[in-house]
Amino acid sequence: MTAEEALALLDSVLNLDPLSKVQKLVFIHAWDGLAYDAIARATGYDTGYIKDVGAKLWRQLSEGLGEPITKFNFRVVLQRYQPQLLANAASASPTETSLSPHQDWGEAVDVLNFYGRTQELELLGEWLTEEHCRQVAILGMGGVGKTSLSVKLAEQVQHDYQCLFWRSLRDAPPLEDFLATLLQFLAQGKDLALPDSQGARLSLLIDSLRTARCLIVLDNFDALFEPGQRSGTYRDGYQGYGDLLHRIGETRHQSCLVITSREKPREIGLLQGEETPVRVLALPGLAPVDATPLLTTKGVKGSEQELGELIDRYQGNPLALKITATSICDLFNGDIPKFLAQDIAVFNGIRHLLRHQIERISALEATVMFWLAINRMPVMISELLPDIVPSVPASALLEALESLRGRSLIEQTSQGFTQQPVVMEYVTSELIAHLSTELANPGTTMPFLKRFAVLKATAKDYVRESQVHVIVELLVQQAIAQLGSQQQLIDQLLQLLRELRHQSGGTSGYAIGNLINLLTHLEVDLTAFDLSRCQVRQAYLAEAKLQDVSLAFADVTQSVFAETFGGISCTAYRADGRWLATSDTSGEVHIWDIPTYKQVSTFKADTVWTWTVAFAPPTLQREGNPVILATAGDDRLVKLWHAETGQCLQTLKGHTNTINALAFSPQGNILASGSQDATVRLWQLDAPQAESAPCLVLDQHQGRVWAVAFSPDGESLVSASEDCTLKVWNLDTQRCDRTLAGHRAWIKAVAVSPSGKYVASGSFSGTIKLWDFYTGDCLHSWQAHPSTVTALAFSPDGALLASSSYDQTVKAWQVSSGKCVRTLREHHNRVWSVAFSPDGQQLASGGDDHAARIWDLKTDRCAKTWKGHTNSILSLAIEPDSQWLATGHEDQTIKLWHPETGKVMQTLHGHSNRVWSVMFAPATAAYATRTTLLASGSGDRTIKLWDTQTGHCLTTLKGHTSWVWSVAFHPHQPWLASGSYDQTVKLWNLDTGHCFRTLDAHTAPVVSVTFSANGQWLASSSFDQTIRLYEAQSGQCVRVLNGHENSVWIIQLSANGQYLASGSYDQTVKLWDLSTGLCRQTFTGHTGPVVSLAFSQAERHVISGSFDNTIKIWDIETGDCIQTLQGHGGLVSAIALPPAAAPAHSPQNTATSPGQPTFWSGSFDETIKQWHLETQTCLQTCRTPRPYDGLNITGVSGLTDTQKITLKSLGAIEAAVAR
Repeated sequence: MTAEEALALLDSVLNLDPLSKVQKLVFIHAWDGLAYDAIARATGYDTGYIKDVGAKLWRQLSEGLGEPITKFNFRVVLQRYQPQLLANAASASPTETSLSPHQDWGEAVDVLNFYGRTQELELLGEWLTEEHCRQVAILGMGGVGKTSLSVKLAEQVQHDYQCLFWRSLRDAPPLEDFLATLLQFLAQGKDLALPDSQGARLSLLIDSLRTARCLIVLDNFDALFEPGQRSGTYRDGYQGYGDLLHRIGETRHQSCLVITSREKPREIGLLQGEETPVRVLALPGLAPVDATPLLTTKGVKGSEQELGELIDRYQGNPLALKITATSICDLFNGDIPKFLAQDIAVFNGIRHLLRHQIERISALEATVMFWLAINRMPVMISELLPDIVPSVPASALLEALESLRGRSLIEQTSQGFTQQPVVMEYVTSELIAHLSTELANPGTTMPFLKRFAVLKATAKDYVRESQVHVIVELLVQQAIAQLGSQQQLIDQLLQLLRELRHQSGGTSGYAIGNLINLLTHLEVDLTAFDLSRCQVRQAYLAEAKLQDVSLAFADVTQSVFAETFGGISCTAYRADGRWLATSDTSGEVHIWDIPTYKQVSTFKADTVWTWTVAFAPPTLQREGNPVILATAGDDRLVKLWHAETGQCLQTLKGHTNTINALAFSPQGNILASGSQDATVRLWQLDAPQAESAPCLVLDQHQGRVWAVAFSPDGESLVSASEDCTLKVWNLDTQRCDRTLAGHRAWIKAVAVSPSGKYVASGSFSGTIKLWDFYTGDCLHSWQAHPSTVTALAFSPDGALLASSSYDQTVKAWQVSSGKCVRTLREHHNRVWSVAFSPDGQQLASGGDDHAARIWDLKTDRCAKTWKGHTNSILSLAIEPDSQWLATGHEDQTIKLWHPETGKVMQTLHGHSNRVWSVMFAPATAAYATRTTLLASGSGDRTIKLWDTQTGHCLTTLKGHTSWVWSVAFHPHQPWLASGSYDQTVKLWNLDTGHCFRTLDAHTAPVVSVTFSANGQWLASSSFDQTIRLYEAQSGQCVRVLNGHENSVWIIQLSANGQYLASGSYDQTVKLWDLSTGLCRQTFTGHTGPVVSLAFSQAERHVISGSFDNTIKIWDIETGDCIQTLQGHGGLVSAIALPPAAAPAHSPQNTATSPGQPTFWSGSFDETIKQWHLETQTCLQTCRTPRPYDGLNITGVSGLTDTQKITLKSLGAIEAAVAR
């Protein structure tokens, strides 16, 4: 048991007053066997004071444990009590936690070894606690101890503040990001709507500082200033921090901002004064009496006078003294007089000292120093070793690290090796200087470009972003300054790239990867560039366009490419935390190796969307002992897979609608599935070779089942439903023990705590409720998100509850209080899934922004993002004169195609979510002045009107509260109808842009709307399985068509107004007689939901598209399917025919007449196809442009087979290689 573990047990179990910071320091040092005087030296306190603190501590522990405790026996006693304390901790409420939502220490350093500064601490403490200063700046040169002093100060005054927030600005976070983090912290769990403008956010911050007494400490503030400019000049884009200082210093509030900086900000200079609440402390070096212990602990020997002379020579700078002490010990055996006799130049700045010290280190040590600066964060030897080019033995690297640590140039933490900020800054600037010189004056060797990476493509996201900001951007600036212009730099980079390509022997190291990273940063088009047979290391290509680039026989080791997947619907960790599984809206499943972030496998699990995945416990056995993964989705099947190979081991059939949720029992013998068919099924998995499995159906819910979760003992199951209830099922009796009612909206998420005592539920209204599992009582309820809570997960220790939401955030809640302790914001669309790693150190989230993210809970930063690229075609329309095709896409764009060439001519940007519907204005008198008008409906809840000639958005119609699924123009009035997931139909006046009527008769989402050709009727269809017919002028519902057995996805009215055709999730097409409201024909034959259809121009046929990837042509009179068209590789989402009066364009290479009957189809396979209606042949296929179209990866090395498959799906090509 460590001292920290002992303290944690005492805090969580014994009913003691909280230990003070000094008591904890005494406890930790005494645990390590230090005497009181040694503890005093280590902590910077007086020995007598430390003894008094210790005496009080032992008395307190004696009272708590019920036996005498002393400094000499406390460790033995606590180790004897350890089993009992652990048992008590296990039985304690899982909602107890030592995490304080009021303190966030960020990257604050450990200040156990703190020397002197007594007077400074007293003065600062007086400013903060007695004079209530609003702003304090601690100024001083690098290495003087500003950071340590700020932490020590915060520790001493922390109990005088309700909130404490400590952050380093070393990596210069944009003010917008910093304010978002700070404001969320200060909100203390309350739901926070962040304003868009910087000024509004600053005003909100001031309000927070007035409401609660807060201490904010910002270290390394000078990282925001522009080097080489007048002191206090902000870097471009960071001037807002000046507004922050000005507002906090000038405005009345009860809080305090402390900054540390090497330069005085001008705002503080204007506001400071002895009678003002803004103060400045210029921090000098340590006094001899305080600096002496620092030297003697390093092994330096000398008289008091000699020590004083040495301290004076370096002005008491702690870092300078540490580094110098190392030199004295190395060169002079610790003898100060011998060192002083050398008459080495006196200290004139830390940079001079660092340059002098680094000039003396070995070549390998210098290499290590540069790589530690590149890595930015602490790294282990195993991470550092692969970076070094050419490679070195691990033993040599270890020796170099030990040598550097002995010189005080690097530090070792529990996370690995790193550098002090001032050292890292110096080494980084030296690296940039060398690199920029090589770029401006390239030689034949270019050692720095070849040996060091300007960024690490494989690094954690936040590290790579820091490298871009601190290295790449400054390198570009310096290189431009030396070359004269950005274009000259680009020309130089391209020339170097061509020269390096012709060098043989694989000696380019990181150079080519560096050049590519710089070019992509400068947004240079690399189309058709030849990189064949090149060594491309650490190139970040996930966002690069590499059309027709050749990487044939290249080595792309450690480079990062784009992934291919849709919106991430679910994330799940393997039991040991080694793998993460993600499912997506393309029906695919991806398995990721967490330590390396590499893809293990990928396979198609569903023909449409895969909604849920779950790893089986290791106790579920199959032949060969594979890791088993369960999946389910829109195809209504539960499947068990060999996770590593993608082999389907078992298929479980029975559900009649989409399956939303899966959960394995802890024993692994039961798999529960929840479905939109309103049932829960329990599958017995004891018969491993059965095609299906014994199944128990639980059918007491009155609506869709969105989530299921087992109790930890496996004896109960909780299900969450659209009927606004939770049900707790007893698996022995197979009955519902109790129903938990209280939510007023559909329940989307459920989780059971690790102890089994609590159930958490999240609803479509954004509320979370915490329930007593055994009594069913609601213990706590809070408004967690402004919109739907999509998923919930308890941390392994039960202390935290994570939630994800449509509001694009992930939040972590302290279970004991219901307070929000962190908000993670980097998703850009709905977040669908959240999962804790088994060790509780990471959180995985998946969103509709096609991103799966791994969050490091120690830093609250995103460590890894897998960003997918799919671009399904969701909607399709043909212009009245057939000159253009329009498609709505998954990537939030609209593309305009030329039908004859099959090329994309224009891409319209503006929506912030999927474009579910597009429609051209009809060629009628009502739109005579709007002949180029296009309407689009999107998941961003808006409708946009576009001028297709200019590509400009003319107006945005707002009013829906959820996805807009469908839009339709009235043929004779300037009206537009829209159908939405919010269950309404809206009618808009296009002259005013206002909604003049809302129809809310449907009881579920409205997915399709259409007007009759004469404009008399408006029809709508819904998930409520009905079709409604309205009088367009009045909005009165005149008829409801019932008959489908599932959601009605698509409707179309015949031009003659006689028929309405409908396609449904029940896999049928129905033809309705509008005069009677009766179903005339039901067309059966599709094996998946029917989501697109159209009448032929002659209205003798209905054409339908389905989830089964086929198109069927039906004879209206006989009901027969006369042809099934195959060719699409994904669901057929849209079908469109040219208007009857317009010529149908065809590709120039076909021998067809302009008047031939054709139609177009759009698919999730990212293609549109033109078909001949009479011959039922495909005339042409047009593909949406992909990022890697034509990328040649023939013979490439450094890619796994899975990665090659991914690149090919994004357009890459690979030819057979002769062996």
